[in-house]
Amino acid sequence: MDNHLKSPLILLLLGYIATIVVYPAHCQVPAHKTHHHPLLYNPQPRDFPNERLYNAYVVIQRFKSTITSDPKNITTTWTGHDLCGEATYIGFYCGAPYGRAEKLTVTAVILNGYSLHAPTLKGFVDQLPDLALFHAASNNFGGDDIPRLTNLEYMYQLNVGNDLPAHPTGGDTWGLKGNGGAGIMGPCITTTIKFKFDVRVNHEKGGSSKGGGMLPGATDSKALLLNYNNLSGPLPADLGFSKLSYLALSNNKLSGPIPPSISHLQDSLLEVLLLNNQLSGCLPQELGMLYKTTVIDAGMNQLTGPIPSSFSCLTSVEQLNLGGNRLYGEIPDALCKLAAGPAGRLANLTLSSNYFTSVGPACLSLIKDGVLNVKNNCIPGFANQRRPAECASFHSQPKTCPAASATHAACPAAAANAAAAPADRVAKDYSSYVTYATLHK
Repeated sequence: MDNHLKSPLILLLLGYIATIVVYPAHCQVPAHKTHHHPLLYNPQPRDFPNERLYNAYVVIQRFKSTITSDPKNITTTWTGHDLCGEATYIGFYCGAPYGRAEKLTVTAVILNGYSLHAPTLKGFVDQLPDLALFHAASNNFGGDDIPRLTNLEYMYQLNVGNDLPAHPTGGDTWGLKGNGGAGIMGPCITTTIKFKFDVRVNHEKGGSSKGGGMLPGATDSKALLLNYNNLSGPLPADLGFSKLSYLALSNNKLSGPIPPSISHLQDSLLEVLLLNNQLSGCLPQELGMLYKTTVIDAGMNQLTGPIPSSFSCLTSVEQLNLGGNRLYGEIPDALCKLAAGPAGRLANLTLSSNYFTSVGPACLSLIKDGVLNVKNNCIPGFANQRRPAECASFHSQPKTCPAASATHAACPAAAANAAAAPADRVAKDYSSYVTYATLHK
């Protein structure tokens, strides 16, 4: 394969993730050659094909200096001026974004399963402006902030989850797969992507974008998948302005409230996974504005307050997990009615291990059907509840969150259309959801 044909990954980035088919757990890193001894060779700007590659080199070297553990010696290949070489800069891929066919640049970074340790991704991901794919599962990247995506022109997928594909080897196949899709097939990763945009393909010999191209201004359907890392601190206040479709931040140490700006994702967000963090504050009514979202999982945090009345707007939700928090009040009838009728999509409603004291009439049938889990609450007359003393202690504490009806807001107009569409209430396998699939080891 030509040294500069490591760019076909760019083809992934024109649409949304449809399925993640295979992530084998045992991928071998190929043998590498280093053309220059790192202590003897210090490339200069004139050694690079263009300024963008030189700037990327500077960013990579700066990030390399922050890595404290590299058990597979991947960073030993990050030396010299050949960022797009086959045996150099393992994990980095080059391409030419649409409209700049003559200028190669770093468009993808894949560091899965290398067990790299670094204190933060800031100053790395956000300093590669042409980056279209960042995929770094099973590493130990920490930091007190999530890298900003809003200024990256071509960023569509940022994955630092728990799946384990490693560096693609010579047996990989890249290219179109049927109409409106692309396939990546190889010994370490198999993925199918469905496109939402036209795909411009360059099949010319010697071209720098074998199998794919990039459309300018296409900023929809980003995925931010940062499961199983060591991220801490609050969620960005401007999180809702990044046009995310998939947001998975489970099993980290994130704290503070869910920012109100999340309501700005109502037209794009399909799944949100905040499981097992240290998020706190009142359950925001803005979360109920996500009428397109099928998965909302904020279980095992420290969120408190009643369930806002806006949650009746979640007409597309299939999986709703708020278990393991400090929520209280009544489980609203309007929420349970999301599972009723021919358009009801809600297949799993987990509210266990909170401090709820009553349920609406429509919720009773969901408990009987196994759709609603209310174990370990404070509901009189129900089995498997907290001890009365534990409930009394919690409810004697001051409550500062507004009442459920105090923050009522009109549902987005499109939520009514979603509610009117027929749907089958079927409990899907968790692996059929993009965010939950990233939790599988």
